[in-house]
Amino acid sequence: MIEISELEGVHFRLPQAAVPAGEMAAIVAPTAACAREFVDFLLGLAEPRHGVVQLLGQKLSALQESARRALRSRLGFAAQADAHVSHLALWENILLGPGYHRGHDAGALESRVETLLGWCGWNASDAREALMRKPDHASAFERAAAAWLRAVLIEPELLVCEELFAGLTSNERRRLIEACVNFQAENPARASVFVLVGDRLLDELQPTQVTYLSLRGDFRAEAQA
Repeated sequence: MIEISELEGVHFRLPQAAVPAGEMAAIVAPTAACAREFVDFLLGLAEPRHGVVQLLGQKLSALQESARRALRSRLGFAAQADAHVSHLALWENILLGPGYHRGHDAGALESRVETLLGWCGWNASDAREALMRKPDHASAFERAAAAWLRAVLIEPELLVCEELFAGLTSNERRRLIEACVNFQAENPARASVFVLVGDRLLDELQPTQVTYLSLRGDFRAEAQA
């Protein structure tokens, strides 16, 4: 799924890392800037100073932009911050990508959402009420759950979550992690990556098999950036 060798940017260094199919990994960054840079490298949105990222068997540096976009279409990306169109309700945000951009059947999408809501520990009526709110009027958990739902609706091979758990209670974090575990259990070939800033989520992740990787922050470089 993911293979990294001698990766270096402005904010961090990571000598070696691998996330095979079927596994979950937590990438712990010392700062938000460090986490953002790692995600940009992982998704092929920025070029590292040094090193190689191989994603789903392909080296990003060797791909044309059209091929990178095709590769990214096989990924699900969930971030709580800056993840939603502000004038649309969370429910509309969830369905926008798979329904409008990918042309998936609306009825099938709604049926799938019902299942996913159950994995998040929500009954359908309470969830529908919450997800009719616009992002600015929603709670942190509602925004995070909506971002997760939208990411997994496209049935990605690899799920990448960037700071999805910020501002959530331990129980809310656990609900989303259990939903991720259920999603991955449906297809053992999938993998999940959680990018965290300074928080290892040890209690919430304890029931699952998770590999922890730490980014080595270069704070002098960060101060100059």
